[in-house]
Amino acid sequence: MLIMKCPKCDKYISSALLAEISTIECEHCKAKVAVQNVLVSSNGFTFDREDLLKRFFRYRKLLDEVIDERNSLSESAGSSDTSKRSIEQFLAILQGMMSGAREKFRLEVKEPLIAKLCYSRHECSGTFFNLSTEGACIEISPSNPLPRVLGGISLEFSLPGSSDLFAIDGDICWTQKATVDGGGKHSCGIRFRGVDSTAHEQLWQFISSGANNVLNQETT
Repeated sequence: MLIMKCPKCDKYISSALLAEISTIECEHCKAKVAVQNVLVSSNGFTFDREDLLKRFFRYRKLLDEVIDERNSLSESAGSSDTSKRSIEQFLAILQGMMSGAREKFRLEVKEPLIAKLCYSRHECSGTFFNLSTEGACIEISPSNPLPRVLGGISLEFSLPGSSDLFAIDGDICWTQKATVDGGGKHSCGIRFRGVDSTAHEQLWQFISSGANNVLNQETT
C-alpha cells in the first residue's frame, strides 16, 4: 500500500493510486493536498518509494531468489514449519514492496472478467488476474499453447456493467507455464499498445473505483 503524511493534519493518507495522481483529498481532515513524499507500506515495514525505485532491480533479484528458496523449502521433507512460515512472511514483504514500486497500480480482479485473445494465429479466451491502464496479467487454460514472450496479442473485453467493447493490442512481457499436476493455468503479462484517451479514461475509472473499494474494505 502507498501512503503519505498529510501536510495539513500530519496523519497518514492511504491510497494505492498515489503514484498516478497529483492531488488527493485527505481521508482525515478532508483537505485537498498535493501528493508528495510517497512511502510504500508492506506488512509493517515502510520504505521511501523514491529510494525503492533507485534499487528496484536489486530488490527484484532478491525477490526471485526468495521465491526459489521458498520452493526449495516446500519440496524439502526436512524443512521445519517455522522456516517455511518465515520465508512466506519475507516473501509477502518483498512482494508488497515491488507492488508499491509499480508506476501504474494494478487492480486484482475479483469477479471473473473474460477476454477474447488472439496470438500466433491462435484464438481462445482468458481471465484477467489483474488490470492497469497500461497492461494486465491474463490466465489461460493449459489446453492452449503458451504465448511467446515479445510476441503480439490482441484482446477484446467489456468491463462489468458496461456494453462498451475494448479492442486492445499488446505485447507479451513474460509467461508462466501451468503446473505439471494440471491444477493451474498458463499466465502471461501483457503491456498494452496505443490505448486511446476514451478507453484509458474508462479503464482508469474502473481501476480507481476498485482501488477505493479495496481500501474501504481494509479500513472497516
